[in-house]
Amino acid sequence: MDNHFTKSYPHLIIHRHRPNTIYIDIYSKSGSKFEKVFSHEQLAMEYMNDTIRDINGDGFNDFVVNWYGSNGCCLKAFSNVYLLRPDKKTFSNNLEFINPTFSPTEKIIRGVCYGYPGETEMYKYKWDGDTIETLEYVSYEKNKRGEKTGKILVTKHRPYDGNAKIIKRLNLIPKEYKSIDGYDWFTGKGYE
Repeated sequence: MDNHFTKSYPHLIIHRHRPNTIYIDIYSKSGSKFEKVFSHEQLAMEYMNDTIRDINGDGFNDFVVNWYGSNGCCLKAFSNVYLLRPDKKTFSNNLEFINPTFSPTEKIIRGVCYGYPGETEMYKYKWDGDTIETLEYVSYEKNKRGEKTGKILVTKHRPYDGNAKIIKRLNLIPKEYKSIDGYDWFTGKGYE
């Protein structure tokens, strides 16, 4: 128990481990009473860690559970984000991100979508309170035969969603994406 999230209210964090599952509960303390304000359950084989940090740039520490998917072929590092609410006691509903790189100072999340190396998209979201707004997806342009043209597409929706209007057509990947976790997976370099 400590003032993990705010100086106003201490929180008690309890981790319980069973052979197949990790349980995390958080209680807020007010006076001599404890109130359960958070619960998360994760398969033990997927659980990596959890962190306390300001993830959305609002000045409050938040709770993040990091895990790696046990099924599937491709890069799948997940973060389940629980934002501390303005009451400084309770947390938002779960917001799940795949392969994210958080930038609290910009209030932006960039990441790599699920898919084969060199064949998937990157995304950019912006925090809007305790929700997110999709800003764009970045992908390789492909011709009708499915071959890369050498151009980069920036769209509002994922390219295969049918309503993916092209915002920009570029010669180079935007610099802001080159330092995110999973960038090499997006380019496919080293995975051929």
